[in-house]
Amino acid sequence: MAFKAFWRNDLVTAPTLSRDADDVASQQKDPKRAARKAKADAHRSLITEGNIQRGVIAVAVPSVATMLLQTTNGLLDTFFVGSLGTEAVAAITVSGSLMFALMAAAMAVSVGTTALVARFIGEKADADAVTATRQSIILSVLISVALGIPMFFLRIPLLSALGLGDDALQQASRYLAVTIIGMPFLFMMLILNGAFRGLGDTARPFWVSLLANIVHAAFNYLLIFGHFGFPKLGLAGGATALAISQLIATILYLAFLPKTPLADALRGGWELDWEWAKRIARIGIPASAQQLIRVGSMLAFQALLARSGAGAAAVAALGIGLRSESIAFMPGFGYAIAASAFVGQNLGAGRPDRANAGAWAATLQAVVVMTLMGLLFAVFGEEFARFFIKHVPGETAHQAAQIEETIRLTAAYLHIAVYSEAFLALGMVLTGALQGAGETVSPTAITVISMAVIRLPLSWLLLNWYGPIGAWWAMSISTIIQGVMVVYIFRQGKWHQTKV
Repeated sequence: MAFKAFWRNDLVTAPTLSRDADDVASQQKDPKRAARKAKADAHRSLITEGNIQRGVIAVAVPSVATMLLQTTNGLLDTFFVGSLGTEAVAAITVSGSLMFALMAAAMAVSVGTTALVARFIGEKADADAVTATRQSIILSVLISVALGIPMFFLRIPLLSALGLGDDALQQASRYLAVTIIGMPFLFMMLILNGAFRGLGDTARPFWVSLLANIVHAAFNYLLIFGHFGFPKLGLAGGATALAISQLIATILYLAFLPKTPLADALRGGWELDWEWAKRIARIGIPASAQQLIRVGSMLAFQALLARSGAGAAAVAALGIGLRSESIAFMPGFGYAIAASAFVGQNLGAGRPDRANAGAWAATLQAVVVMTLMGLLFAVFGEEFARFFIKHVPGETAHQAAQIEETIRLTAAYLHIAVYSEAFLALGMVLTGALQGAGETVSPTAITVISMAVIRLPLSWLLLNWYGPIGAWWAMSISTIIQGVMVVYIFRQGKWHQTKV
């Protein structure tokens, strides 16, 4: 479905670097800057000109590879932690959900950064893209400190409220303490990643993720188990490894930034500009609310599982199932990034028809990839489960039974999830396209309906009737409904009128 191109190019009135005579002169004096601009223009034309399918693939493939690296990283994390027992897996599952809740604030800034940078790059207003990136970095650091301090002191009451037993609660508390300390680097990493997404540059984030994942896996091995003279820290060692890898990723992003049109983002004043902060927040706050609703619903879902007859086994099965399934849905994130860049930059260039076509090209490619991978899990569900959680020497009969129950529930989760995989792809990629346009309100409303209004009540009902298997069906049904609703909203076409 095509839309008429009527985006007003006068929405941003600030002078742009590419049209400014002084900037042209400075480029002539600085060959490196001129070369950087030529490379950026060539990359920009990949998104705003030429064959759409090839353009989507060129942007999406490195992004999908990056997401698969991050998924592999999470799977290795679960593999290492799985050797510590079911309680440790339950602890990291719930702790991770709390961290995702905190990351909702970073998501607000990151989504705003991506939408603004993409729009300005499409308009060739590089100066505004630079300012948006600098202000986003400042805002992210301030928010991470403001949220991290109270969360550090409230972590034990929060974990207790989520139904963890004493052993899992103590492990989760130690894990959270370390990850919260590393939050400023986590937030900066996410914002810089958002800036690169706006550029449509998905190759450099791949190399960042590759090195960061190697560091994470190495320190997991060293610090969880105490190899080669390192202290044996258990789950806290896994948190330390994660924080170190986030620091490395942040440093690498900062090293790559001078090679992009955003090179000047690290120069100039570092005072927070409230007008820019409000501009970023106007786009990002609905996305942040969407993340909070999603995470809050998942925490409530985990609490229902924790209080069910299966208890820690059901929570651990959810964690292993989600991490395993993430091999399938991480490509969806990669294609969502491609859709976001295509929509944002083409709207900036005054080409809404191309923005629409790029979004659908990314979506259909994601549907094919994710459906095929979901089928793989349906066939080998039990094998995936046994890879991540194993029997340990000296275990009691109760522990052995709990491990077998976790494996059974994980395999069931993966068998049921395949029915909603294509709809998950629709929802993920088209939501990314809407966010690239700066439209974040309607995806938030859809999340409220699908997760809070539909998933939780249905989960409670089916959990009481059929146990955790019923809860898995509730997840799948709500995912299907969410995908259908996102398609409906996107096809209305109102997103191409969004102002940033």
